Amino acid sequence: MFKEWCIQASLLIIGVCSGALVAAGMFAFVTMIGVVSRMAARTKSFGKILLYEDLVVLGAAVGNILFLYEPNLTMPAMGALWRIVFGFFAGVYVGCLSIALAELLNVVPIFSRRIKLNRGLTAFVLTFAFGKLIGAVVDLFLK
Repeated sequence: MFKEWCIQASLLIIGVCSGALVAAGMFAFVTMIGVVSRMAARTKSFGKILLYEDLVVLGAAVGNILFLYEPNLTMPAMGALWRIVFGFFAGVYVGCLSIALAELLNVVPIFSRRIKLNRGLTAFVLTFAFGKLIGAVVDLFLK
């Protein structure tokens, strides 16, 4: 009995810590590529960057809770309206993220110049691509 409890407690701790690390990495990535700061720059609201970052974290937390627990949110009268509102904001987020990722492509040439990488840039980029391929294959076949 105690052994089973220890195993379950260990799995709980490992799962929560792993999830927290992945979420922190994702938000660090979003912050690093500058989605929030670019939006604040475009709207001229630099003083509210911390509020924007808090709202991004809150939105992700609520999204994870809805994804994990799948509550029954039936709204027959307002269902279509809520889907339209959610679709709009999801589209804005995906658009901002894709534009920021496109700008992130400038990182490889700048990084290679700063570390004075004269040879092997092709291998450097191919290593990134190969890692992405391995990750996608593992995700596809080991679900």
